[in-house]
Amino acid sequence: MRTVEGREPSRPRSHGEYELKLHTLIFPAALAFVAIGPSAFAATTAHPIAAKVASWKLYFRSHSLGFPMVFRAHHPGPGWVLRRAKVLNLTPAQIKQEKMLAMGMLDATKSAVAVLQAKYAQYEKDAAQQNPSLQQITADVHAVGKAQTNVGMAMVPYHLKAYAALNPNQQAIFRTIVPAATMHH
Repeated sequence: MRTVEGREPSRPRSHGEYELKLHTLIFPAALAFVAIGPSAFAATTAHPIAAKVASWKLYFRSHSLGFPMVFRAHHPGPGWVLRRAKVLNLTPAQIKQEKMLAMGMLDATKSAVAVLQAKYAQYEKDAAQQNPSLQQITADVHAVGKAQTNVGMAMVPYHLKAYAALNPNQQAIFRTIVPAATMHH
């Protein structure tokens, strides 16, 4: 019997598996800090780091088009593929390609988040006026919504390319280890 990661349950993790596990924990945490920025945590004072992460998760769930539960559940992306490199029998060239996709996604997401933060800051500034104009607030809300959509869309192409980079045999393995991916195919 093998674990989801494809290793024997009694076999300890190798150094490479620990490095990969560490990478999978650091990448989402870094993205979380980039995505929210300091203004989202201004009211939190108790346990700042834990509160920031909890606050980001709640924010992301309510403002991400359901990305984790809807899209990523079916198309988990380059980081997920890299964590299963052995199970998927990735070649060195594919590993390099998936790493490039992961870095490209991070860069695209950081850029999109920066735009979102700027649009949200403008919305906060305009909303704080004593007598804000309905037209301006409406424009701000639309701009924030578009920026939120763009954050999700910054990730989508990389998730699709991660799957497309697999050969047909690897795609078949992928579909067996991503149960959600097989529900709608």
